[in-house]
Amino acid sequence: MVDEDLIEWMPGANTAAPLLLLQGTGGTNQEILNFGRRLAPQSPLITIAGRQGSGAERQYFRQTAAGPTDPQQVYNEAVWLGETVISLCQEHRWDADKLILVGYSNGAAMAAYGARAGVIPGQAAVLFHPLWLPVAHPVSRPGYQVWLSAGQRDLLVSVATVQRIQTACDQVGATTEMLVTGGSHMLTPQEVLAAQTWITQNT
Repeated sequence: MVDEDLIEWMPGANTAAPLLLLQGTGGTNQEILNFGRRLAPQSPLITIAGRQGSGAERQYFRQTAAGPTDPQQVYNEAVWLGETVISLCQEHRWDADKLILVGYSNGAAMAAYGARAGVIPGQAAVLFHPLWLPVAHPVSRPGYQVWLSAGQRDLLVSVATVQRIQTACDQVGATTEMLVTGGSHMLTPQEVLAAQTWITQNT
């Protein structure tokens, strides 16, 4: 599959902040675009699928119980995502400096990594149940806004893991807010509504 096949977008108001939507494992472009439209009805939407695996196993980084992630692969993927979204924003005359990252699970981990590493542009991130990825050289992001969510019954991503990411975002100067629900790894209506409200109020 060539890179162009991984990318889809939906138009929106050029004055609205564009969203970069990063999927969880097994997600599809259409599913995440529909989800993004619920979160930000007026925004241009971009999704870029991960290049690891294929089909229902597609991811931004290899996520297995067998061993650690490959730091170089994670960094290369984050840089590629950043370069690709900047190019798309330039092509469509969307403001990359206003970009909002929205990610779920594997995609949320990559969004958090890209924001802390400074390789993906923008002003804010919405992170649903992000996994932990270490950043070797985090950069200062004063003024950056981050919203995170976690589920008390999530067997894949613990509340403590999401709190660790929140702390890491605080350490680079971001302003953070975290919601903990009683749910599992699946998103709850409470999370979706809270994220939608937060985007409206903070970006």
